[in-house]
Amino acid sequence: MARTRSKPAAKATKESTPEPAPVKTKVLPPADANPPKLFVLPKDTSKDARIVTLDNPANDAPSRYFFCPEKGFYEFTRIAAPKKDYKSWLITGEKSADDEVEEKEMARGQEGVKIGNGYVTKAADLFIATSIDLLFLILPALAPKTAKETKQHFLALDDHLDRLCSISKHWQVLLAQYPTLKTMIEKRMAVICDSVEAGNESMYRISQDKLLSVLLNKAERMCKNGLPPSMEQKFIKTALEVPVMSIKREESSLSVVSESTSTDAENSQASTTTTSMDSQSSTESVSTVATSISTTSEVLTKHPVSTPPEIPHLLRLRTAMTYLTSTYLPKTFQLSIQDALRSTKSPDFTPLNAHLAELTSLRSKAAALRSISDNVSRKRAYEEDDEKAAEREEKKRKKEEDERKKKMESRGVKQLKKVDTSGMKKLSAFFTKAPKKA
Repeated sequence: MARTRSKPAAKATKESTPEPAPVKTKVLPPADANPPKLFVLPKDTSKDARIVTLDNPANDAPSRYFFCPEKGFYEFTRIAAPKKDYKSWLITGEKSADDEVEEKEMARGQEGVKIGNGYVTKAADLFIATSIDLLFLILPALAPKTAKETKQHFLALDDHLDRLCSISKHWQVLLAQYPTLKTMIEKRMAVICDSVEAGNESMYRISQDKLLSVLLNKAERMCKNGLPPSMEQKFIKTALEVPVMSIKREESSLSVVSESTSTDAENSQASTTTTSMDSQSSTESVSTVATSISTTSEVLTKHPVSTPPEIPHLLRLRTAMTYLTSTYLPKTFQLSIQDALRSTKSPDFTPLNAHLAELTSLRSKAAALRSISDNVSRKRAYEEDDEKAAEREEKKRKKEEDERKKKMESRGVKQLKKVDTSGMKKLSAFFTKAPKKA
């Protein structure tokens, strides 16, 4: 019977285990090129309030301002954390009726970033809206075109507004939408301008005396409660600090000289009359180690200069005026206002100038005395270290000679120095006299 090969039984297939469902990770959206910023705006503003772009009066650079038709203009002050401190803001929006529509759009697959879901900014910058006087914003239209232009003419209000609109397009839009803005500008122009009546129309020309008076009043209000601590330390306390004129060094030393006391003690031993007395003397010495204690004290001597009580206020006033002039005035006005401030008699800065000049002279003298003292101390140190310097020179000379000798040695001599001669006799041992035979 023919033997047939049977097929092997099919192996039972292992039960397939279900694969775990993949975990869906939420991918963060890419960084935004124009991230949102955090602003602190004033309360109770008009619904028509908006952020506008106007030229900065000091540098003519486009800057952002917050405009309210009822309250006026606000500038943004940026408050930033130090660069070494890594901080950020988590921004979320308030819920509104449009949230459901946005959620449906995102559910359909439309990508988008919603502030209501949260937004993290890289930098913890905070922009606070602070009030700014309108006259600073209209000064570019009133200022002369060049610093050399000294003669100015009276112009109507509309002519000044036309020049203001030519500087920034947003002025034209604001004046067209809000007629009350024209009245606000005219009120501020009347404060810093001379005016004449021509028919039924008023004409205005900038007055540097009135502008200086307005700036001085603002500076007085800044100094009323004192300047900020950082400005007070940098511009007031440091500037009025009296320099150290001399340093008096006092040295005292206490030394104990070693002393020795000898005590002779005679030990007598009784003996017979025929025996002589022997005296032994023992000496005990008590010595104390020589000790020296030196103390050095430095006494800082300042020049007897007293600061008059009116000097700090005058310096604060000048610092505030410098800040206002450099931050809010056009360049064509800065030099003329500074010259007018120097020549004004109310307030009189003559005592301040004299006191600062005296402090400057004292600082130069103190620097000269300090340099002389440093030179003398260095000279004394050099004289005391003459012996040590001579020792160092001698060691340096010997070291150079050894190095020079090593360089002049031949190759054979260097190799012979490496030979182990611990069990070998010296060459001089062969030339000694032979020992005598017994």
